[in-house]
Amino acid sequence: MKRIAWQYCFLVLFCMQAFSLYANEQARYESRIDSLRKEIESKSGEHAVAAQLELALLKVGTDKAEAQQLADTALLAAKESGKKTLLMKAFYAQGRVLLEKERYEASQAFLDSALVLGTELNDNWYKGEILYRMGTNYHFLSDEIGALKSFNDAVQACRLSDNYKTLGSAYSMMGTIFRMNGLYDRAIEYIIKSELNYEKAGFTEGSAWADYLLGRTYADLGLQKEALEYFEKSLELYKKLSKIDGDEGGLAICYAQIALLNIASEEYDEARNNIENTRKIYSEKGSKFGMSNVYKDLGILEYSLGNYQLAESNLRTAVEMKEGLNEVLSSSVIFEYLGLSMIGQGQLTEGIEIIKKGLELAITNDQKKIQLDIYGKLTQAYLDMGDLKSAIDCQNKQIRIQDLILAGGGNIKASQLSAMYEIDQKNNQIAELEKQNKINELSIREQRIIRNFMISAVVLALLIAGVILWFYRKLKYTNRELFEANAAKDRFFAIISHDLRGPTGSLTSFLLHLNANFDQFSKEELRDMVAILCQSSENVSQLLENLLIWAQSQSEKIEYRPERLSLTDCIDSVVKGLSQMAEHKEIDIRFEREQDLVVFADRNMLQTILRNVLSNAIKFTRRGGHVIIHPEMSRNNTVLVRISDTGVGIEKSKLASIFDISNSYHTHGTENEMSTGLGLILVKDFIEKNRGSISIESEQEKGTTVSFTLPATASGARM
Repeated sequence: MKRIAWQYCFLVLFCMQAFSLYANEQARYESRIDSLRKEIESKSGEHAVAAQLELALLKVGTDKAEAQQLADTALLAAKESGKKTLLMKAFYAQGRVLLEKERYEASQAFLDSALVLGTELNDNWYKGEILYRMGTNYHFLSDEIGALKSFNDAVQACRLSDNYKTLGSAYSMMGTIFRMNGLYDRAIEYIIKSELNYEKAGFTEGSAWADYLLGRTYADLGLQKEALEYFEKSLELYKKLSKIDGDEGGLAICYAQIALLNIASEEYDEARNNIENTRKIYSEKGSKFGMSNVYKDLGILEYSLGNYQLAESNLRTAVEMKEGLNEVLSSSVIFEYLGLSMIGQGQLTEGIEIIKKGLELAITNDQKKIQLDIYGKLTQAYLDMGDLKSAIDCQNKQIRIQDLILAGGGNIKASQLSAMYEIDQKNNQIAELEKQNKINELSIREQRIIRNFMISAVVLALLIAGVILWFYRKLKYTNRELFEANAAKDRFFAIISHDLRGPTGSLTSFLLHLNANFDQFSKEELRDMVAILCQSSENVSQLLENLLIWAQSQSEKIEYRPERLSLTDCIDSVVKGLSQMAEHKEIDIRFEREQDLVVFADRNMLQTILRNVLSNAIKFTRRGGHVIIHPEMSRNNTVLVRISDTGVGIEKSKLASIFDISNSYHTHGTENEMSTGLGLILVKDFIEKNRGSISIESEQEKGTTVSFTLPATASGARM
């Protein structure tokens, strides 16, 4: 009992302390507002204008009308004063107020004017603030490339002025953009950078935002439990902050995301409660953007409950509001569920047309994951209609989109993304140079004071610094290589566990439909459909097999066990396994045996090498062509194997990157056979593990020759 009493007393004291802290912060906020109002009334000239601008920025989140009035009055006074610094601040305040009122283009005009003055005055602190708000405007206007450039420029300006709070905000927005484009590893990196800078600034709201972004990232990856934990953590922080400043925007975004997780978990009552919480907040704020998302979420909820007519009503309201705001990023999802709701009401043709409209938006905005989901929904819809041809077409497109995702396709073009990475790297170098300059300045001061006595110490210090810098750069280069390798590996593991479910799920649905209506089809129709299913299953199986073998190789789970092998026997075995594929396309495989050569290699790896190279040769050779296999002894105790075909060949521009996992070259065969581009990457990996080398010569429409070497004896392999 005594222990319980002590615990109760501790809890009461803790609650009283927390309440006192919130009350004190709220009191300081109100005290600052009162102080600024007194300055405006008691002072004149530049001091009064500066007080008006600061008060406008404080009130922009709680009273937009007053903030707009203060900013307008201050702008007129700043123009009359002729002071560039004051005018820059006035333009910036106008841009901030208009941004909060969702008048993005008008906001951008004022921020452009403020940036011109900030650059002229070399005021890096305000330049960082202005560039960050410009990036936010670009983001809301769906110009992600412009947003990334502005945020990168803001990062450089904020570093020069030690503006850690805005620096953290810029990194968090960049992380958001990368997450929206499926670059989750890059997104997490920027969110972590954001969190570190928020900690330097002592900015609690930044920590709440970082938790929210991590929740969004895990939700995108389908990890609902982890996502819910971060959203709830973020929600608790935003609740505490809202008691201080009265701004409930953070609560709204958390409730909305938790509601979507509730829907996915079929916790519909909790989802409705969270959507209602979101609606109340956005209604009080008068946010049209927020309310459009509320109607979207309500539509998804009602569809999940089977209330298709009510779902359609909410989704049409969301469409109208999005069109009024000229906001298209989330419209593809709205049209997807609007079409599904109409299909649920029996309007199959109209529903499919609406879903296609959502698909067009997703394609226009290059939202590949949404395209993947929509193609899955269209496949099922066509199956329900009995339109097997359209269902197969959608399934094939779904697989192609999956291939693009596997190859790293995103909303940002590779060249543009590379440019952003280079800018970020330059910013890091600038920061390092600035730190070094400060160290050099201190060294110069010390030299002037101590003079000759410190010369030897400075020389010694420079030598040590040079050695440390050499080791640092070497370690940094090694760490960067490890990070890139691990990031690629993690990305493929996430794809295997998360993104391959779509195509296989569609294939299962197709088979279930065939099974349910088996007696309705003729024998010829059944034979054709079984052939299509076999080909589709073989394509998906081959994709999965290559991915799994590559992943095992990268994680070093495949052991290298070399032995003396008859190359002739290995080639005969692989050719026999591919004979049916070659006979189907009427392709002649010629094995030019000169002698029975022996190689020192891993049996499984060698078979994988031969199978992939020969399979590619057959795929990309037109019907009636031929493939030639020619092994021979080469120099340095090695065996050279050449596999030539009379196929379509490879573009010379593609040959340089054909073994690069981030730019893997892949296309369909001459008879639409599937190719992921991973086969040759796997071949190169296994050949190098067996102490060999590979090269490719190709000419379009004339054929391709793949040449690789293997050690002939154990002494040839450097064990």
